[in-house]
Amino acid sequence: MARFLSGTRFLILIPIVGLALAAAFFFVFGGLGLLVALYEVLVASLTSGADAHAASLPVEVEIVEYVHRFLIGTVLYITAVGLYQLFIHPIEFPSWLRIDSTEELETNLIGVTVVVMAVNFMGVVFTQATDDLLRYGVGIALPIAALSLYIGLRTWSTNLSKKTALETERQPEGKEAPPS
Repeated sequence: MARFLSGTRFLILIPIVGLALAAAFFFVFGGLGLLVALYEVLVASLTSGADAHAASLPVEVEIVEYVHRFLIGTVLYITAVGLYQLFIHPIEFPSWLRIDSTEELETNLIGVTVVVMAVNFMGVVFTQATDDLLRYGVGIALPIAALSLYIGLRTWSTNLSKKTALETERQPEGKEAPPS
């Protein structure tokens, strides 16, 4: 039974490949889209002046949306690499790319979720796509605040557990650790 369960860890290769392909999609098509958008802005500004592209989104918003796509691709890539490191085999990467727990993967996902919501809000602000901007902003701000609180409390709890475990290890046998 142990051998069977050990072998099932390779099922994680399915989402790893899917995440890697999705990351590649965001990188390739996001990069191509960015190049096309920059080309269109350049051609429009050379042929009919600087305001020619103003009919759609402002250039800054378009570029930020492409950066947003690259961030999503990066998180998908980091998640794929992290799952591989956790379940299959460690990979020698720089320390910032080493994933030691699913908690780190969750934090990456929450981070990109916050960025996605913020970019979405910025797009709505620039395009004036809603009549009730305050309600829309609050609807985005509340989940961001909840996710921030969740990450903060989880980090605090994890650090407290590590500190308590470290203090317990340092105590000589027979003595109790002082209350925190």
